[in-house]
Amino acid sequence: MMRISTRKIRYLVALGLAAATLAVYWEVGSHPFVNYDDTIYVTNCLQVHQGLTWQNVGWAFRTTTDGNWIPLTWLTHILDYQLYGLNAGGHHITSLLIHILNTVLLYFLLNKITGAMWKSALVAGLFAMHPLNVESVAWVAERKNVLCMLFWILAIWGYAWYAARPGWKRYAVALLLFGMGLMAKSMVVTLPFVLLLLDYWPLGRIQSAKPQPAPEGESDCGSEPAASLGRGRVILGLVLEKVPFLVLTAADALITVRIQVGSQSVITTSGIPPGMRIRNALVSYVAYLEKTVWPAKLAVFYPHPKSNLQAWRVGVALLVLASATGLVIWGWRRFRYLGVGWLWFVGTLIPVIGLIQVGAQSMADRYAYLPLVGVFVAAVWGLSELVDHYKRARDYVIVGGVCAIFALVIVTRVQLSHWSSSIDLWVHAQEVTENNYIAYNNLGEALWSQGDMELAAPWFYKSVEVYPDLSNSHLNLGMVLVHTGQLDEGIVHLSRAIELDSQSFDAYNKLGAAFGRKGQIEDAIRCFQISLSINPRFADALANLGIEFENEGKYEDASALFEKAIQCSLNPDMSMRLHVVYGDLLVKQGELARAAGHYREALRLRPGYAPALQALDKIQAGGG
Repeated sequence: MMRISTRKIRYLVALGLAAATLAVYWEVGSHPFVNYDDTIYVTNCLQVHQGLTWQNVGWAFRTTTDGNWIPLTWLTHILDYQLYGLNAGGHHITSLLIHILNTVLLYFLLNKITGAMWKSALVAGLFAMHPLNVESVAWVAERKNVLCMLFWILAIWGYAWYAARPGWKRYAVALLLFGMGLMAKSMVVTLPFVLLLLDYWPLGRIQSAKPQPAPEGESDCGSEPAASLGRGRVILGLVLEKVPFLVLTAADALITVRIQVGSQSVITTSGIPPGMRIRNALVSYVAYLEKTVWPAKLAVFYPHPKSNLQAWRVGVALLVLASATGLVIWGWRRFRYLGVGWLWFVGTLIPVIGLIQVGAQSMADRYAYLPLVGVFVAAVWGLSELVDHYKRARDYVIVGGVCAIFALVIVTRVQLSHWSSSIDLWVHAQEVTENNYIAYNNLGEALWSQGDMELAAPWFYKSVEVYPDLSNSHLNLGMVLVHTGQLDEGIVHLSRAIELDSQSFDAYNKLGAAFGRKGQIEDAIRCFQISLSINPRFADALANLGIEFENEGKYEDASALFEKAIQCSLNPDMSMRLHVVYGDLLVKQGELARAAGHYREALRLRPGYAPALQALDKIQAGGG
């Protein structure tokens, strides 16, 4: 019987991992965009819609939209739009392919630096199938997460290549890949510290300083201090070796903090005091471990508990973390993988654990995408050690491992189904969490987008009731009240939305529309102008201001605004309506040929649209 070479087995394992991941996640290709950040990164981003041009490449490197500097991530979104337009399935498949690539590369990397093929395969399989990672794959806005993981793995690979035979060219490759990871997402800032861990295990570079035999005729009683001194020099050399990596880390951290402070993404210490942040961080560390072992009640948003965090939970978390750390210290020399895996997990979570609070979440599934690898390494290598020590347990461990993988696949499939629509996503989130005001608000938005304002309204009320300081909830509730004719109440909530977020150009636009309905034209025009001063390319405000100017007889000003609104509009339905409105204005000005062109464009966007057909028929019949 012909034996298969180890090399072929490695490739067959990699192929199996890729195929299994594709099979588990394939349905994501039929999912739509969701109403949470996908609007920022794709559906409502004008630059993304302009396609891959040199001008947009420059924009990707300059923009700090959403409080992040992530040029490589932006470029992938632009390229996806170039290929797929607003077909969400194509964007999802790109993220899935990167996740599959990450899985295969992680397997090859671990196999390369440890020489343990099957353990590496199991770690990669856990990474591929774990439900905590669904959010990173199924959410288009989290492209930055899967992309930064890709460069994280490649940078470690480059470093291992350098460590095997040091040279400046190999070092430069690792440093370049690290820099590219920073341009995908800042979470990779912890890589220099992880490289030091890998120097300890499995690369074994710290153990390179071995005791030197004493010269003949001399006592060797000083060999141990000499070895310690040698190891100390090696460690110092390895730390100094990371200085260029640390420089990039410091530069990126400084840029990120300045951007996030400038965009008001960072919560001040008056909002969440330091002590509260530390308590939440302790509880969150244990919550990540708990969801790793028992991935239940996963949600796209977990509200920060703030002062509602029970003392007993903090105490339990502190005990669990202290016990795990004590176990690692106890086995530091004998079970090196435990220390490396544990510190990988703890260290890589530090930037997102909430000590610097960005956003209103207490934790997030997507933050575990990279740190979980450390937990998986410690668990898999630990189980292997257990099997080696207790031979009789081997079959039980293997059966248990297979059952665990199948269980994870089932839970991952269920979790993936929650991403099949915005409504499903937020219904699930509010079911498995408490007082989730973001889920209430976004569920209301999703229902309203389906045309069901009656079902949407109670969710906006509930969001405002639970958390009165969310600008978007007041904005949506205000619009519900305006649409139902309660103009004064609506204006109160829209004004409150602006108080909470003075840069909300959408709130100013909607407040202007409310004033317009009430007949306060000067106030309406002022609000539209403020909206455009914040975002000069906001099509809704351009159109609304154009309508007010048209009503005042300022046709030239209105025409300029309509033309710019058409250029800036990203919504086909809105563009269609804008062409009709602008056509009507051109008819008033006697420019029938130009008006007919806009009516035809409206019909191209929506064939059979009655107002455009009727207007075009009148022009063709000579009715003007």
